[in-house]
Amino acid sequence: MSLLEEKLIRWYQEPAVQAHNWEPRLFWKEIDTRHPFGTLKVEPRELEVLFATLIGEPSECMAELNAESQVRGDYMLRGDFLAANARRHELPLLTRVYA
Repeated sequence: MSLLEEKLIRWYQEPAVQAHNWEPRLFWKEIDTRHPFGTLKVEPRELEVLFATLIGEPSECMAELNAESQVRGDYMLRGDFLAANARRHELPLLTRVYA
């Protein structure tokens, strides 16, 4: 498990994230009912930006996501979009990862 994945599990348990009542299975493929944090189903950098905004921590991934969006010529930078959604208490459609 990467440091980013460990941070996401820790941040998921923060009260500001828990207040949204999101089940772990929205973001992780569970190992079994006692171990809900298996493999990530969504892009971890996007989830990091979402959680960081909710708990008021600086994001380590926002600049990288924004740079990738800028290179693609996206209308709105991805990191900014995710942070804006989090500030409005919305859950954006996160990029799915297939392992």
